[in-house]
Amino acid sequence: MSKDRATAAISYKSRVLIAPDKFKGTLSSEAAALAIEKGLRRAWPEVKTTRLMLTDGGEGFMELMVRQTQGRFRGIRTVDAVLRPCRAQWGVLGNGRTAVVGLTSASGIAQLPANLRNPEETSNLGTGRLLSLAEREGFEEILVGLGGSATTEGGITLAAAIGYRFLDEAGNSIPLNGGGLAKLAKIIPPATLPKARFIVATDVDNPLFGPKGAAYQFAPQKGADSAMVKRLDAGLRRLARIVKRDLGQDLAQEPGAGAAGGCGYGLMAFFHAKRENGFQLVRRLIKLDDLIRRHDLVITGEGCFDRTSLLGKAPAQLAELAHHFKKPVWAFCGRVSLPATKLPFDRIAALSTKKNPGPPPETLTSAQHAHRLAQLAYEIARDL
Repeated sequence: MSKDRATAAISYKSRVLIAPDKFKGTLSSEAAALAIEKGLRRAWPEVKTTRLMLTDGGEGFMELMVRQTQGRFRGIRTVDAVLRPCRAQWGVLGNGRTAVVGLTSASGIAQLPANLRNPEETSNLGTGRLLSLAEREGFEEILVGLGGSATTEGGITLAAAIGYRFLDEAGNSIPLNGGGLAKLAKIIPPATLPKARFIVATDVDNPLFGPKGAAYQFAPQKGADSAMVKRLDAGLRRLARIVKRDLGQDLAQEPGAGAAGGCGYGLMAFFHAKRENGFQLVRRLIKLDDLIRRHDLVITGEGCFDRTSLLGKAPAQLAELAHHFKKPVWAFCGRVSLPATKLPFDRIAALSTKKNPGPPPETLTSAQHAHRLAQLAYEIARDL
């Protein structure tokens, strides 16, 4: 983008939509938007801004859905991904008929310290209890936001919460985790399935298994080494074979099946859920097209913009949508690991670069991360 074009687009009268995704492990979407806004206002004191939590099904999905529809939050005592007691939130949309559950509330990786992150042992049972409660309360529709999970178990713990049984060769229940899939020999469905209509909001298009599947693409982020990744992938393949044999469902290659450690697959196979791209679901709900039209510049971002960011994640989809309306798009990131030719932004800036790596992220507090992001936004805006 030329300097003349940039200056015209971002005069003091400009209206700027600030909609970053989370900076994983450091800042929520909301905190990142506040930091960017702070830096922008230092450079352009009279700028008009709108902040938006950006989510594509993962962290913040449930909260955004409830707030944007004037719904209400609900709480429940359940367990986290390592079965420790916790309190989780779910929500009811403003229509009163639709419940919304985010996987991160009970089963998110962010709640676990590094020493407890092991996708062969972690479980989504806590989220399964939320889904079971929403179904028992009679909601017609249940939205499930996937992303940010600590698991790689194909959704079997979600299914177990509504009565599915997963057995080994001897007829005993297998461990309900990623490691347990290696022992799976038979699946027995419940006598009755939920009557609610389930919709799965996913942030990725990956299949269940294989090189682009849940284990190979995402398990290393959850604590798996290369040997564990191979075991988990084999377990997911085994699950798909037995689901096809016992339940007549062949969904392993469906887009989004690999989301959240295979929970996309599990919800489609066991709950007969319809899969939707999380960003597109949010787009319709909050009338994002109209929001973009009313602004002159769109600013997005995330912690790390890498190859997975182009697989249906929100910042890239937002950039594509904004460009459709001929709006310039900026991105502020923690770091970028793609060449400039592959980036869907008019301008991008990173906190950490090869020339200026900055302090290690783990040594900084959230407040320090926010300060650095605000400074980056200020410097980019000031220099135009």
